[in-house]
Amino acid sequence: MKKSLITALFTILLLATFSAHASGGGEGGEGGGLYAKIGTFTTNLQNISEFLQIDISVKMTAPSVLENIKMYLPNVKHELILLLSSQDSKELSSVAGKKRLMELTKAAVNKAIKLDPKDGVSDILFESFVIQQ
Repeated sequence: MKKSLITALFTILLLATFSAHASGGGEGGEGGGLYAKIGTFTTNLQNISEFLQIDISVKMTAPSVLENIKMYLPNVKHELILLLSSQDSKELSSVAGKKRLMELTKAAVNKAIKLDPKDGVSDILFESFVIQQ
């Protein structure tokens, strides 16, 4: 009983974490596509006294990409923590720095899920972005 309850709760949590949804417009259209939230990350930046807290979601090229994300989630999180913790707060404070981080994040996620951008994650969205000392 206890084991089945834990399994059910884990399944519900997993589904809630990876709630992919289609937003109208179809493939390639503005605003169209499938999205999945990867998670919230809090990590030190290069200057050990500064922290970055960031919510990351991805735009996927197909619903099947969500399965790859679920399968490789520990690897995805590992790659993102390494990437985020190597960043400099001064660079991240500019729009250009954030856009650069988006591209690096997309490459890291696609590497982790073993897909290239045309078949995997096509865009990164930062839902929150806070640098703190």
